[in-house]
Amino acid sequence: MKECQRCLFNETIASIGPEQCEYCDLHDELELQANPHELKHIIAKIKKAGKDKKYDCIMGISGGIDSSTLLFTAVKYWNLKPLVIHFDNHWNAPEAIHNMTQLVKLLGVDSITYTVNKEEYDRLNDAFLWAGVPDADIPNDIAMTKLMYDTAFKYNIKYILNGHDFRTEGSTPKGWTYMDAKYIQSVYNKYSGLRLQNYPLFTFKDQLFYALLGIKNVRPFHYGFDRDSMEAEMKRLINWQDYGGKHCENVYTEFVGSFLLPEKFDIDKRIVYLSAQVRSGKLTKEQAMQQFNQKSEFDITKLGSSAERMLRLVNIRKRDRSEFDRYDFKKYKHLIWILAKLKVVPYTFYVKYCN
Repeated sequence: MKECQRCLFNETIASIGPEQCEYCDLHDELELQANPHELKHIIAKIKKAGKDKKYDCIMGISGGIDSSTLLFTAVKYWNLKPLVIHFDNHWNAPEAIHNMTQLVKLLGVDSITYTVNKEEYDRLNDAFLWAGVPDADIPNDIAMTKLMYDTAFKYNIKYILNGHDFRTEGSTPKGWTYMDAKYIQSVYNKYSGLRLQNYPLFTFKDQLFYALLGIKNVRPFHYGFDRDSMEAEMKRLINWQDYGGKHCENVYTEFVGSFLLPEKFDIDKRIVYLSAQVRSGKLTKEQAMQQFNQKSEFDITKLGSSAERMLRLVNIRKRDRSEFDRYDFKKYKHLIWILAKLKVVPYTFYVKYCN
């Protein structure tokens, strides 16, 4: 099997060139775009847009390391005035709740917690388990996106700060995840015979609407700054509580990443995160492989009374995404490319969905 000479990916995951894979190429392209001086310019623009306003940006928080470090840095070192949003899907790990509570208290920022109709949300999660596709955790991400943009519009805020870091998180291979509001609605409808009534879906029309309003989505970690020092200081000041592995601050996300995907689809997202750290020089390839070879574990009891029902749905046969309605983003590739250049949508979205 052909393997990337640089990271842990092989030809089952990515296209492999003479020396490295397409995701190493993407990493290098993002590094070339990473200019710390541009970040200073963006921060100045955020402050200017928010002058004489209570808030100058929107930030989401989950109690995880990325969003917590970004919020801490934005307030303590960049002197920004964020309105903080948390989407409570009823699956927060207790450690994440502690981290969020202490950080918001330390920084003295205003925060809004949105909750969803639990019955409908559980039915939506069940629909994705029943569908047998490897996208069971995308409803949470798309709901958070919708809430961020809606709140930015409500408070006349022009900038959303996103905690994604390609140097530690990488980019998920194209076949592993598909994020699409039309797709989510279709899966839910085929499972339940209903349409989503309360769930916040971020549609392609929403994307275009907010682009026209000039609301930008910025990923500050991509530009590069002394993240490690910020992270260490933040952890010390709030008595940080460790929730386990990457994205395990949410029990349902942990279930998907540590149990459902490896067991049913032979997908282990740790290879993405570890490969990103290899590309960034944080780990050697040998160190990353050693970590990857340690089997991930998930404590089923964390699912509580839902465990039996969810495990029964996990055992349903796998299906192909083609059985469900989806957007054809390639039809709009030129438009999405422009949106990516304007920093309205992530450049990685264009690469994964339009090429």
